[in-house]
Amino acid sequence: MLTQNTLSEILSLNKLPQEVRNDCRGDRAISKSVLIAIAKKKQARGMTTAYNAYKAKLQKGKTTRQQKDPNEPQAVFDMMDKAMMKIRSFDMTAWTDDDKTNFRTSLTSLKTEIDNYLAAQPKKPSKKPA
Repeated sequence: MLTQNTLSEILSLNKLPQEVRNDCRGDRAISKSVLIAIAKKKQARGMTTAYNAYKAKLQKGKTTRQQKDPNEPQAVFDMMDKAMMKIRSFDMTAWTDDDKTNFRTSLTSLKTEIDNYLAAQPKKPSKKPA
């Protein structure tokens, strides 16, 4: 059951300017509490200004990840390390023998696929340290 205060706060969101409501409708990064604080401003212009300032702060806080080239050896090694860590984290105590057998079969198939892939690659001379 909602308290009177909670209900009032939720209804205050209707006071937000339409452009703010439209912009934040699909954006999960903006919390309800932030929108309620913005809705407490007295004028629509103040609400819009506060909303834009909050959005700018969010954008500033976001760091863009640099995409790794999936063909770079280090990217492949990192991916494999993550996969091994994930495998080590499995709790197989509730797994049936069939589940474990299927898991082992999948890993064996993966190893076979890797071996076949490596065998099909042309040989390149290894780099010698300078």
